[in-house]
Formats: sequence, structure tokens, C-alpha cells
Amino acid sequence: MFKNVHIVGVGAYHPKTKVDNQYYINHFKSYKAEKHAEALMDKLGRETRTLAEEGETSITMAVEASRRALSNSGLSAGDIDMIISVSDTPEYLSPCCALLIKNQLQAENAQGVFDMNANCIGMIIAMDTAARYLKTDNKYKRILIVGSLLISPQARMDDMVAYACTGDGAAAVILERREEAVERGILGSRMFTDDSYYWSITMPACGMSKISDEAAGPEDRKMLWKPFDFGFLSEKWTELITNLLAEHDYKPENVAHYLMSQFSKADLELTMTSLGTDMKDSIYIGNRYGYTGCTSPIMALDDKLKMEKFSDGEIVVFCSVASGYSMAALLYKW
Repeated sequence: MFKNVHIVGVGAYHPKTKVDNQYYINHFKSYKAEKHAEALMDKLGRETRTLAEEGETSITMAVEASRRALSNSGLSAGDIDMIISVSDTPEYLSPCCALLIKNQLQAENAQGVFDMNANCIGMIIAMDTAARYLKTDNKYKRILIVGSLLISPQARMDDMVAYACTGDGAAAVILERREEAVERGILGSRMFTDDSYYWSITMPACGMSKISDEAAGPEDRKMLWKPFDFGFLSEKWTELITNLLAEHDYKPENVAHYLMSQFSKADLELTMTSLGTDMKDSIYIGNRYGYTGCTSPIMALDDKLKMEKFSDGEIVVFCSVASGYSMAALLYKW
């Protein structure tokens, strides 16, 4: 018998405020960079972004996404044994946000609660971590992983990527252990890191040690994105995915769907071509919500499931990239 870890519930929350490309084109006129901004938004595939409204936080959005995942799974908060909160814009460093989410959900049986931060690969890493708990410790049967990004207040207004191309939102997934005769669910994962880009994206720009320093201005406390060539994405994603598949005796042609980072449509298209397929096998939602960090592959899954369900036995790959940079891929069999 196999201890399989299944996705049994998915939910996403998108704020109501939507902003289109023209707003940002007009904004960057004051920097005499509107043409550059327009070209970047076209390459990344942006049309609209969803931005948090006043009073919304990474926790309020996470709670709403969690409630939707619970509703879609037919479970109650009391069925959850552990909560993992993932965000690089947590509302608080202490107490952990997972504890606050447990409180608001009234998940009285969730005795294991903790936060994780692996930037934009955070939810993939959390799913892998949760699967290892479920497969090795019988105390846990169901784990809620919830990711949230509130980036709009943290973006410098002169930053074309963070300010013009990202969005706010949250996504949640519920994993459940089942003992079955055939291996299914989360099959494995693989990571890759090239730390030579460690300098490229920092938040806060001044570092936490100086965030209370009066010499640090408001912009110093926000994200600092230093321009760099991210043309490596397609090549490294293809290599990572191909190696992960090979570990489990699969090839790219065996994959029914790729749930990828929603950062760059152009690089996603190149990756699909490199893998011998095209965009019919990978949903793109970055045009509707903007780039939403760690939540983006799960938001893609949420939108995909609203259109059609996967068939038993179909193989899917989750894959994303995080600042610095690191990559993660997760193999799943329905």
C-alpha cells in the first residue's frame, strides 16, 4: 500500500480592484519611460492586475482563500490538522501568520502551525514539506497550505516590474493522505539554485536591521528590484522539469498540464516549446491578475479546475522561480 498525498481542495482570492496597462503607461510618463514600461508589460503578458483594497492584508486574503478551498473540498476547518502559511509579505513576523489564520478559521484541531518563506517558490516547497509530514507522521491526515502576497504597498513607484506588473491575492490548497494500492498524488520534487543573483531583488531594501533607522526613508523600506537579465528562465525550467520527470521514468510527452510561474508569458511560451508542446498544455493567468508571487501556480490550478477537471492518471507539473534565484518543481499524478 502507498501513502498517497492528494490535492482535495483548492481556492483563490483576488481583490476586487483592477488596474489596466494604460494606468501604468501614464504613470511612467513622468519618468520618461512609458515606452519601456509598455514593452515590458507586453513581454510579460500583462493586461490587468488585482490590487488589495484598504483594510485588506496578507492574512485577510489568506483566510478568504482558505475558506474557498475548504468549501471546494467539502471539508470544515475542524478537519485540518496543520496549517502552513507562505508569504514574503507577512503581516506579522510574530506571532506566526499561520496561528492567526487558524484563529480566524476556527481550525481547533490544527495543532501544527508555522510560516514558511521561500519567496515565489514558497507554495511548491510547502506542498512538498506537507507531503513529507503526511507520509511519515500518522498524526496528520490533512494539511492546509495557504499563500498570500500583498506587494502593492511594498513596490517602489519607479520600479517597472514590482509596481507595474505584480498583483495582490491569495491561494490555498488542502492535502490529504490516503492509503491506496497504486501510487498517486504528490510523487516527488526537485530544486535548483544559482545564488549568483543574490543581489538582484531585496525586500526591504535597507534590510531588517535598519528598518527602524530614521535614516532609512520610505522607499528604502520597500522592495528594491535591480535590473538583470532573466533570459535563463526557459532553459533552466526545461532542465529542471526534464530531470524531475526522468527521476520518475516520465518524459515531457507524458505530462498533461504544466502549472507554472505566471511571471512572464514570453518565457513560459519558450519553455513549452522547449518541452515539445505549446500553451494548450499550460494555462496563463498573469494577464488577468498580474504576477502574484508564490500563489501564482496554485491560482493557475484554481482557474484550470474551474474550466475542466483532470482525469485519473494524468500527470501535472508545478514549477516556479524565486528571487536570487532558486527554482522548484513538483510532480503530481491525479
